[in-house]
Amino acid sequence: MVSVRVALEGGYHGYDMGMSDMSKVDSDNNNEITFEEFSAPQVDRLRSAFNMLDTDNDGVISKAEYDEFLKVHGYDRGTEG
Repeated sequence: MVSVRVALEGGYHGYDMGMSDMSKVDSDNNNEITFEEFSAPQVDRLRSAFNMLDTDNDGVISKAEYDEFLKVHGYDRGTEG
């Protein structure tokens, strides 16, 4: 279990999440952090990554889009299976 101190100091997965200042996470300023508030930075990064793969912006990542992403990043599924 990760201690609160480690998490607050940015030691949890090397990412601070702004937790050293609760107001950066507590978006409605009620002095409580919900799961949604806590996870928002990760959700934003996941959305950004998803959007990078969803090149036609249709809300899904097709096999062709996924294969192209892998190819651009040096992984050719044609030879790797």
